[in-house]
Amino acid sequence: MAEMRPELSVIVCTHNRPDDLERCLDALARLDDTPQVIVVDSATEPPCEALVARYETALPGLVYEHESEPGLSRARNRGVARASGSIVAFLDDDAAPHRDWSREILAPFASDARIGCVGGACVAAFEPEAERPRWLSDRLLQFAGITRFGDVARQARSSAEWPFGANMAFRASALGSDPFAEELGRNGTTLLSGEESALVERLRAVGWTVWLEPRAIVDHTVTRERCRSSYYWRRLWWAGVTRARRADRASTGVRLVLATPIRALLYLLTRDRVYLYRSAETAGFLVERTRLRRSAP
Repeated sequence: MAEMRPELSVIVCTHNRPDDLERCLDALARLDDTPQVIVVDSATEPPCEALVARYETALPGLVYEHESEPGLSRARNRGVARASGSIVAFLDDDAAPHRDWSREILAPFASDARIGCVGGACVAAFEPEAERPRWLSDRLLQFAGITRFGDVARQARSSAEWPFGANMAFRASALGSDPFAEELGRNGTTLLSGEESALVERLRAVGWTVWLEPRAIVDHTVTRERCRSSYYWRRLWWAGVTRARRADRASTGVRLVLATPIRALLYLLTRDRVYLYRSAETAGFLVERTRLRRSAP
């Protein structure tokens, strides 16, 4: 008898984080509704195939894919090629979904055929040794992959609210093949990003709705590194590099430069370091745009 096509396929890309991956797979195995799970091993050394194989009974239909070249976008595209569900979701390997997550992430798609993307909530799960410093505001935690779009399900209002890759889902018909730009996204130790935003922009441009579902919850790990000031200087620098590689208007740089004194004033008024660290975004943008101009033929 032919197997029923699963409604939901979940892609988990992982690179050298076996403990995180184990927690993620444990949580997936406890879901009320078990989806198809695809683990893409992105150049992990040594490969994590044996770890994944331990979940074959708990997660029927589990798929393991090994990608020899690192790169998050490449790994995600590899997972999309193996997904058989009409809805394709992505979880980071350091995200643990709540028991009802699969049901809640699917619900908006069933209620409105115009919805092409759903973003769930990412709740901070601090590691035991990762004590949250007083200066680490909720605004700043967004750069550690923690959402803050509230408790009411609704359409995303701006790019600042677009879903995080730690907890997002798409209609397979909207994704197509190789949906993530492989020149963007994490690769090795860089914090380059932008591949998720580029995909969401493309979907919106052709008429799909982007929806936020706060009841589709994952606990997203906040490590000791992400409780350090140095992480946010580096993270915002790479945000600037990402914007430089994606920018198609000279006005982007002008806006960033003009925003610098305003952000400095907001920092003095609020003491929220998000405004301070965003000076690194401006610097990263300007340095990368200069490099790109010099390297252009």
